[in-house]
Amino acid sequence: MKLSELVRVKQAIIPQDIVGGKISAYYSMSGIGRVLAVLTTGVIAEAKKATIQLMQAKDANGTGAKPLGSAVEKVAGAGGEEIFLTAEAKATDLDLANGYGYVAVQVSSDNATAVNGAAVLIFGDLAFRG
Repeated sequence: MKLSELVRVKQAIIPQDIVGGKISAYYSMSGIGRVLAVLTTGVIAEAKKATIQLMQAKDANGTGAKPLGSAVEKVAGAGGEEIFLTAEAKATDLDLANGYGYVAVQVSSDNATAVNGAAVLIFGDLAFRG
């Protein structure tokens, strides 16, 4: 079996300036056991950071959106650097009791000037592999 048959990959945020923050569309977690968000950036200035945060909502419109787990941050080292970050959650981490079943990824940087970033969502532990 191919890896591409075991996971679903969604381009969440196309390469663009992430200073000030960007959020992807919300995707249903129905039939999905886990989600991994991946962020990669251009060079971020020394002592500035990139942040990735999974978000959860009640529907694809983002109703009731709130964080899913903790934000993951990385501060650029001496001379600045490109940053690669991941955030992961299980379907059981969702606030299922209150109707939350959709996820998105939010990314940002506090860089003083524009910095490009892109993110993907990888859905795994698929209940239906058709």
